[in-house]
Amino acid sequence: MSLRTIVFLLALPIVAQAGSPPQGVDVSNYDVPLYNQIVDRIKAKVSARLGRGRNARDRYFIIPFAYEDRGNHPDNSHSFISVIRVFADNKQPKLTRGLKTRRYKNREFEAFTISWLPRDFMRNPHLCVFDGAGSRLIPEMNTCPVSPGRNFNLAETIKLAVDAKNAVAMWGPYEIKKAGFDLAVNRKRLLDGGSIKYRADDRLYRKNKVAISCFHAMAGLDELFPNGGLFGTGFMMWGFNGTARVLIEYTEKATNKHLLLEPVDIKKDRYGFVYAPTRNGEVPYDPVRNSSAYHR
Repeated sequence: MSLRTIVFLLALPIVAQAGSPPQGVDVSNYDVPLYNQIVDRIKAKVSARLGRGRNARDRYFIIPFAYEDRGNHPDNSHSFISVIRVFADNKQPKLTRGLKTRRYKNREFEAFTISWLPRDFMRNPHLCVFDGAGSRLIPEMNTCPVSPGRNFNLAETIKLAVDAKNAVAMWGPYEIKKAGFDLAVNRKRLLDGGSIKYRADDRLYRKNKVAISCFHAMAGLDELFPNGGLFGTGFMMWGFNGTARVLIEYTEKATNKHLLLEPVDIKKDRYGFVYAPTRNGEVPYDPVRNSSAYHR
């Protein structure tokens, strides 16, 4: 056997490995649309928490999310959260005004998402975050406009991530008290009411209740207009970092107020969904230790 043949044979495993998905990326659901992958995971996780026995009381859960691109650019990153109420078995529930009742297997539930973006973002997904010299440090220098906002549902939000081929992360589900669910409903109604607008850099607008960012729309459910981020501004809080910061606030504030009923591990609890052009090829951006691949 020639030296050239030996070198070629030794190189074969290396070539195969270089063209395969990274370790920790599950491709078993590759052909399932990302939205369905996420909903199926939520259903499985919540069902496991409820168990097979009789559910004697209403149960409430939050599922925080984020998406980001390679480099975590603020104009292509987003934080959002889904909230679920599972009705008690064999009881007539008092329905939440404005929410649809849904069914999964033998249980009924309500669910909604807080995903705050410019109203026309589906048609014009170009986010102005910082515009102007020095605008990242000096908010008065930022010339980005204040925009009418809209609270997007989960399917719309995931479509935005898919269209941009972003990495998506989810945490939880985490169980919360009814008081936490009620605060989230109040936040949704505030956003849906039209009195507040959207601005990614909301440092000059949040205090006077003019406009808030996606981060502040979901942060601190115990406050309608929370602070957060560097020096309370939300600066550097976008993508996975933004949602991680929200979870820190939930742990420090909501736990103290007995709204969050279980511990949070920001790193271990995170699960990802990453774009892959082909089932068995390389993943362009994989920032999560454990994830599933998607392509649509």
